[in-house]
Amino acid sequence: MKYISYENTDAFFNVAMEHYLLEEFPLTEPVFFFSQYGNAVIVGKNQNTFAEVNQTYAKENGIQVARRETGGGAVYDDLGNISFSFVLPVSDPAKVNFKRFVQPMINALNKVGVPVIADGRNDLVINGRKVSGNAQRYANGRLLHHGTLLFDINTEVMSRVLTPAKDKFISKAAKSVKSRVGLIKDLLPEEFTILDLKNKLTKELADGDSELKLEQHDLKRVQELRNNKFSTWNWNWGKTPKFEFNNRHRFTGGTVEIHANVSQGKITAIKIQGDFLGISDIADIEKLLQGVLFTKDAVKQVLQKIPLRNYFGDKISLEDLESLF
Repeated sequence: MKYISYENTDAFFNVAMEHYLLEEFPLTEPVFFFSQYGNAVIVGKNQNTFAEVNQTYAKENGIQVARRETGGGAVYDDLGNISFSFVLPVSDPAKVNFKRFVQPMINALNKVGVPVIADGRNDLVINGRKVSGNAQRYANGRLLHHGTLLFDINTEVMSRVLTPAKDKFISKAAKSVKSRVGLIKDLLPEEFTILDLKNKLTKELADGDSELKLEQHDLKRVQELRNNKFSTWNWNWGKTPKFEFNNRHRFTGGTVEIHANVSQGKITAIKIQGDFLGISDIADIEKLLQGVLFTKDAVKQVLQKIPLRNYFGDKISLEDLESLF
């Protein structure tokens, strides 16, 4: 099987590369490539990004948030992880079988000393611990099958960035299922690096086949897709299915409750309730927040222009209200 070799740790570029190979590149034979991400959360196509990602933690730690074009749950990627992608012509989508297309990776991992097996719907596991999640997409007579390989990922960062308060969200979007994860490095000699794994797997999967080199016009088109679609707020956040958001907190100046409906990443309706002491009608603020992006920064820009003391009294601050979103 031919392989593509390139180095780019930008999550948006990597997602765009998969789209390009699946839908635009003149592909006539199977191809695979490995990629790595700096620090990123990749959410499934049908997921509620707001409910999957701890926005504050991601922003503070420079973690990219990208939406892929396949289903499944949210994953965290860093340089301790390898992502693999197979793209191949498939004439009949009815013949697409998960185990058939994941088997080459199982065989390759087994040959380098990693005893993975397929388990459940889309995972590869070692002793019951997940080391790889997989997903597929069929389009334009081609199949994309991709997955992750957890070599030495930062599990602390992963647990923190993928743990928002999900009880605040009511949504029909697909939700991630937490799994016990394992690390591939624990099954290999101590001196075995992630680059060693990548090189050995490339050799096993290529099986003597040659590299498929992309031309400059190919990379330029991928960059265009990255800039115009896959890095945009509308794709990564705005594409989120409709959901309801509820939150409440007891501040020094009283309890404030937020109940919001969000569609395409924007607030379509909002109710602010509580026992706070204000002299102006809270409906004024509710009207101003309709149509605003459902982000802390966007909400803050609206609230900081309002004499909040008139609505919430003198003991509830802008920072207090911002923390509710």
